[in-house]
Amino acid sequence: MIVVLGRPGLAPNQLAGGAATLHGLAAGVALAAARAGASVELVGSIGDDPEGDRVVVLLGQAGVGHAALLRDPAGHTPLAPAGRTPVEPGDDRAPAPRLEAEDVELGLRYLAEIRVLVLAEPLEPGAQQAALDATRYHGAAVVAVVPPGSEPDAGLAESGTVLEAPEEDVASFAEMVGRYAAGMATGMPAPEAFAAATEAIGWERAET
Repeated sequence: MIVVLGRPGLAPNQLAGGAATLHGLAAGVALAAARAGASVELVGSIGDDPEGDRVVVLLGQAGVGHAALLRDPAGHTPLAPAGRTPVEPGDDRAPAPRLEAEDVELGLRYLAEIRVLVLAEPLEPGAQQAALDATRYHGAAVVAVVPPGSEPDAGLAESGTVLEAPEEDVASFAEMVGRYAAGMATGMPAPEAFAAATEAIGWERAET
């Protein structure tokens, strides 16, 4: 099973009454992995609001598990600013749903199997450590996405693959990460899975 850790949201057309679209890198990676045929669980948090209800429905329709997606009554489900694609980061509503160490521990605790864990957003140190502890327990591969221009801490860099999110074409990046995770979940070595994922989306050879 692939586990994607993050806070999914909705694109703005939901507010205008149009067809809803999932928003955020966590959702984009999870959807891509599911399209590639992998079993996927999205672990994280959303608001206890109508937008969160819609996120749950859309994830279920896409074949992405959400049993460990916590509801935060004090937070708001993220909404993409107008003009952004569904997976681009944005200036979402505050406060965001909490995602602290105890939330990560609770969300990951009852999963029977984790083959690959994708950290789709930066976490506070305690939450990151809880996620990495779970991967060691399960013997899982780690894929961590960091913001453009950031420097990952040593613990994260030593735990698996660290990918810097691009400033543009985030949708293709999310597709690549999902396919990369799906390849590793089948037992494919990381370099081969990465090469297959980049080739599948039409990217030229890139370095891991």
